[in-house]
Amino acid sequence: MGTRKLYYDDTYLREFSAKVVSIAGREVTFDATAFYPSGGGQVCDTGAMGSVRVVAVRKTDDEIIHELEAEPPFQIGQEIGCSIDWDKRYRIMKLHSAAHIVYYVMREVFGASPASSGLVDQEKDRNDYLFEAPIDRQKLVEVDKKVNAVIASNLPVDTWSEGETRYWRIAPYPVMKCAGTHVKNTSEIGPVRVERGKKPGKGKERIETTLLSA
Repeated sequence: MGTRKLYYDDTYLREFSAKVVSIAGREVTFDATAFYPSGGGQVCDTGAMGSVRVVAVRKTDDEIIHELEAEPPFQIGQEIGCSIDWDKRYRIMKLHSAAHIVYYVMREVFGASPASSGLVDQEKDRNDYLFEAPIDRQKLVEVDKKVNAVIASNLPVDTWSEGETRYWRIAPYPVMKCAGTHVKNTSEIGPVRVERGKKPGKGKERIETTLLSA
């Protein structure tokens, strides 16, 4: 049956209780969880499971496995109260939604295509794009301005599931497949900075997005 994914039912859920299904050393599974597992370029949630810290979360088949910093003091079948590190999750939600906007604006301004799925954590989003010629710095300034204009437009962010596939969309951009967690409106993101990061290799440019507010 697998783990019910509470992070899709409500991405703003900070605390929850769930029943322990299995324990293997420091690894625990529940019947449901709000902890997002690492995958698709997004880092996992961390937090607390009762009195024990959750340090890593991963998905295996349809189960979400939580790695604790110590062996759990509870047993299979118990109902355990849990909490995610909300500040970390919310920053990731903002940055992940901003990353999609950057993707579409990069295509508009440069016609550039991403070379990888990128990485988003609570600090920044990083995506590598294919470039045959050196990047035009003035055009990158234009990207920054356009991305911030979209964010400030107070646009709803839609996410939904069709079978096992998750989708993301804001008007006027096309639908994109994405299994990450997102804010409900672009206004939540706040101003961002879009800039060139460390060059990842020949024919590529790393574009990084950071939040300018908490």
